[in-house]
Amino acid sequence: MHDTEEEFVPEEEAASSSDEEPEDSTPGALKKLREKLKKAVEEKQEYLEGWQRSRADFANFKREEAALLEDKENRLRADMAEAIIPALDSFEMAFRTKWYETASPEWKGGVMSVYRELVRSLERFKIKLYTPLGEKFDPSKHEAVREVPVEKAEEDHTVVSVERSGYAVGERVIRPAQVSIGSYNK
Repeated sequence: MHDTEEEFVPEEEAASSSDEEPEDSTPGALKKLREKLKKAVEEKQEYLEGWQRSRADFANFKREEAALLEDKENRLRADMAEAIIPALDSFEMAFRTKWYETASPEWKGGVMSVYRELVRSLERFKIKLYTPLGEKFDPSKHEAVREVPVEKAEEDHTVVSVERSGYAVGERVIRPAQVSIGSYNK
């Protein structure tokens, strides 16, 4: 036997220094062995259940930490987007002016190129610009600024024009799109 391993010796055997066995040693030793085995099985079960709880707790911890990290990253993305969005809004307002319409095609192309590059920069950080033209009105993604009469029933409660683009990170809306909604009256 190795030094680290303990040999099980019934107490009666250890106490007896002679080679003679007491008359009732076998049933008593067997009973004690059964008690020790039962105790060992109970301890094993307790340790197994503790280990399983610890493992489940750790898995839950990892899941919660991943969700917190993702939320933190999304908040940082939203903060960055909120810093850039006003510049994009200025571009979109400029695109609607008479001055922009009369500008040279080269100048328009340059301005549009800068605008697209800003939008692509946001997309690299998973920030999406959306212009929901033709979509059904969704108050969680759209902010209605006016109702516009429409002649077709299928255009009722749909977005007929986008006044200001919306932005989202994943499913989280950073800023809802400002839209005009169609209103059909018979």
